[in-house]
Amino acid sequence: MKFTGQLDLFAPVATADDDDGYFQPKAEEPRPYATLPPVAPPAPPAQKPAAKPKLRRFPVPSGTNPHEAARRVAESVADAWHNRHGGSRMEIPVGVVAALSLWPLKGPDAPLQADWMLGLDAKDLVQRMRECWAYWWTKRPDLVHRAAPIASWLDEPLDTHMLGCVRAVADAAITNSLLTITGSMDPYDLAECDLMSWTITGLRSHGAREGLGEYHTPPEVCELMARMQLGDCSDVGPGFSLCDPAAGTGGLVRAVAQLMREHDIDPRTCRWHLCDLDPIAAAGAATNMLLWDLGPHTTVWRGDTLAQGDTERRALEEKAAIFEHRERLAAATALAHATGQAQRLLDQVFAVEAPGELTHVMNEYKINS
Repeated sequence: MKFTGQLDLFAPVATADDDDGYFQPKAEEPRPYATLPPVAPPAPPAQKPAAKPKLRRFPVPSGTNPHEAARRVAESVADAWHNRHGGSRMEIPVGVVAALSLWPLKGPDAPLQADWMLGLDAKDLVQRMRECWAYWWTKRPDLVHRAAPIASWLDEPLDTHMLGCVRAVADAAITNSLLTITGSMDPYDLAECDLMSWTITGLRSHGAREGLGEYHTPPEVCELMARMQLGDCSDVGPGFSLCDPAAGTGGLVRAVAQLMREHDIDPRTCRWHLCDLDPIAAAGAATNMLLWDLGPHTTVWRGDTLAQGDTERRALEEKAAIFEHRERLAAATALAHATGQAQRLLDQVFAVEAPGELTHVMNEYKINS
């Protein structure tokens, strides 16, 4: 076999009969050109769907302890209220913080409600707060009754200016991580700070606090006192009773409950009684009893411990009367609902089956009744 030219890499594969022509392409018969279909114009590039905005969580800044996070919320609320010239009715911003803290939907996605709440107009936001208090009234009407000083303003007709103040306070609280602080399903996490105390202290002037003799006990001091009194909680068990006659919003109670949880004792099995002369502080304490999940054996009284004596007995009597009132209302509501359903069914039946004269008679009967 001779090497007659340059190697042709595109030559057909040689067969056994090839010799000198191995490196040369073989002649091919000409082929007619095929008719190609018309080329369609290229399709326009598909538009990517608009990216959904990422829901904001407003987390607590890294390295911030719970007490500092609560103070941060309280300061932002006070700034928003005063910047909007909200006036002297501090129960309104305190009530906004309380209602948002008690929002029933808890869990890992609770902070994702922030965008929804921020998107509500002021009137809708106020209505959602009313519904929040109504939810808790069905469960603990006695504590909601005690929280009335910071909740009853929701039943008032609010003008445009006040609605703007409510909106500003809610926005400040939400964007400063309130839903993250109060969104856990774990009672230990919910009781890591006393948000109501920080809020009331931030909104009340120094002169007012001095006149009322009201001073915020630092949470670290409360925790130290709890450990000094209870130690390793070896003497604490179901039915353990704790009474704080000058409780404020319940800072000492919070420290005791957290210490119990650290020793695997459920505070819900214990009895808690709190009393304070200031109605706003007592309302904050009632809010905290719900938020911190201290159980069914909790009572909060607003009054003078020294002048009134046995405030726990008074609170228990009031609690029993309020629960009886709730049961009567619930029974009346159920009866009214059942009656309405029965009336609607009867109307449907007679509208279909009662022809002519019978329909006329039934209509006259309804009018005469």
